[in-house]
Amino acid sequence: MSSIITCLLLYNQYLQNQISYLLLFIARHIPIRQMAFDDTHSPKYQKFKVDRLPEIYRPEPVDYQFLLAYYKLRYCFTVEPIRRRSEQSVDSAIVCPRCGTPHSYLYNNNGVKGQFLCKICN
Repeated sequence: MSSIITCLLLYNQYLQNQISYLLLFIARHIPIRQMAFDDTHSPKYQKFKVDRLPEIYRPEPVDYQFLLAYYKLRYCFTVEPIRRRSEQSVDSAIVCPRCGTPHSYLYNNNGVKGQFLCKICN
C-alpha cells in the first residue's frame, strides 16, 4: 500500500514540474499582456460593436400648392408636370405622403419596385 502512495506522490511531483515548465514557456513566448478593450490593432479580432440606432426623420407636411407658389415667387419658374415617355405611369391613386402632390408630379423612381419620387418636394 505504501508503494502506491509513493508512486502517486512521485507522479504528482512530475506533473507539478511539467506545469511549471509549461508556465515558463508561456511566460517567455506568448504575450499575456494585451491591450484591454483596444481593438484597433487587428480587425480580425475586433470586439463586437453595435452601431447607433438611426434617427427617425419625419418631415413636416407641406402643401404642394404652397410650394408651387413659393417656387414661382422665389425662383421665377413654374414646376411643370412630368411628361412620361412610356406607357408605364404612376397609378392615379398614389399621392406624395409629404406634400399631397397628385400622380402627375411623381416619378417612378426605380422602375416597377414601387418607389416614387416627388418632383416638388423631392
